[in-house]
Parts: sequence; structure tokens; C-alpha cells
Amino acid sequence: LDLSEPPTAGTKLITVTKKESKPERDSQLWIHQNGFLTNKLSGLVMDIGKSKKFIDIFTGHQHLYVDVMKQEEDANDQRFGYDPKHGYIYTLLEPDQVVDIRKKQVEEGGTMMIYQKNPVLEEGLNQLWTLQLADPPVVLDSSDDDEDDSKRARFTAWFGSWFGWDDKKREVLQEKDLEKAHEKVYKKNKSHLSYEIIAGAVAVQAVKMYMDQQEANGEEVRFKGAKEIIAAFAAKEMVKMFMERGTDDDDDDDDEEQKVKKQTLLQKMASSAAVNYFETKCK
Repeated sequence: LDLSEPPTAGTKLITVTKKESKPERDSQLWIHQNGFLTNKLSGLVMDIGKSKKFIDIFTGHQHLYVDVMKQEEDANDQRFGYDPKHGYIYTLLEPDQVVDIRKKQVEEGGTMMIYQKNPVLEEGLNQLWTLQLADPPVVLDSSDDDEDDSKRARFTAWFGSWFGWDDKKREVLQEKDLEKAHEKVYKKNKSHLSYEIIAGAVAVQAVKMYMDQQEANGEEVRFKGAKEIIAAFAAKEMVKMFMERGTDDDDDDDDEEQKVKKQTLLQKMASSAAVNYFETKCK
């Protein structure tokens, strides 16, 4: 599942070939939380809307889009569940209404819609989905005895976009997770940390750098324009950390091109987390 166009509210969902590279694949990654399916690239949630095609005025077909999150009591068309036994992605309001590829199209560009579940499983393969983790589970901090899958999932959520959630992103993002990472890197100077931990620590440091700058200049913290400055601080600080200490994930066989690509990815992760941290802390 991917976005048919650059991400904005109302962008239609289609089928495309799976992308393997980071961060190019982000438009194909989804986070399931409280029934909402959030697109990692756009931060918008999957939504059901009436098709704009002329013929569908008469059929009443409903297509899938991305949009900003609605209030939960009005979000019946934005909340989904998954049937792991068979592979249906269904609406929580009406479990017999499932995600479907229009006309069973197998080529790229197939339109995503909501349709009645086919009573014959073998005849409804266009309604069955296999969910895969974007990456295998990794240990963020080998010295943290309390680390588990839930804690790792909460932490990595900081690197995605939650644009469509507005203030509700605080339900997902917990500041203490990033602040603990900052303590490990900047105060305890711990070794054997993953690049996620380091990027999260840099995110907190970037916000701190902005706050300190505003205080030194005798200026108030301004939300407007601050995110761009903080993202730039995070990107610059990430390069410094990458050069000074690398990460546990470094490979001696990496060539210069791979190192540059990894550094760029880490800069984007740190910048995203820094902006998310600033918004949850100061908005």
C-alpha cells in the first residue's frame, strides 16, 4: 500500500512494488495504534471516503485515502483491525467491510477500496494481506534489562511523522524515553548503543541547544520558525556524533557511499525526533 501522489489530506491509496531502501520506503510503512493506521511518511491516517469517479456515484463504492485524524467518536471510518488467521484488514465498526483491491488488479496502481468480505476465501485473495515488520526487532541498549518489544516500539515511534494526530500524538510519544536516551549518551557516555538511541539523544540535545540559544539572546521560545532551526541543529549534531563515536550498527565493510547514506538517514531520524519532541514539550 502506498500513496498515489505527494502526501496531503485526501491522497488516494494504491498498490505498488515494495521498496526496500530507507527512507524511500516510508510512504509504504504503517503504524497501528488505537485502531488508527498512520502512514509513516505523511503522519496522516488511513480513511474511507466516497469515490470521486463518476460511475461510483451510482455504485456507492468507497475508496481509501489518508487524512487528518478525527475525534474518536467520529472516527468510525478511520479505525481498522487485522484478522491474522485469514489476513483481512477490516473496519472496526463493520468487520465484514474489508480492504480490497478494486477489480482484483494485480498490476501496480490498483485502487484500494472498502468492500464486502467475500464469503469464499479462495475467491477473495484481493482482500487478504500479510503484515510484515519493516525491520527485524533490534536491541536498542544491551545493558537495559527492562527493554522489551513494547519499549522499543514506543521509542522508534519518535522517528515517524504524526502530523495527522495533532495534539493526540502525546498518547503515543513519551518524552521520558527520549530523555533517558539523552542521559545515556550525553551524561553517562555509555557505549554499545544502537543508532536509534543516539539519534533520540541528539533530538533532545537539539531542542536543548535551541532553548539555550533563545535564553542567551534574551528571547522567548517561539513556535513559529523554531522547528526548522531545531531540525538543523539535530542534523549538525548527528554528524558530530557519527564522526566521534559511530554506532553499534557500524559495519567495517561499509564503503564511503554506504557511510554517507547511513549518516543521512541518521540525520533525518534525529531531525524528525527533535521536531516531535519540541512539539510535544512546547506546543
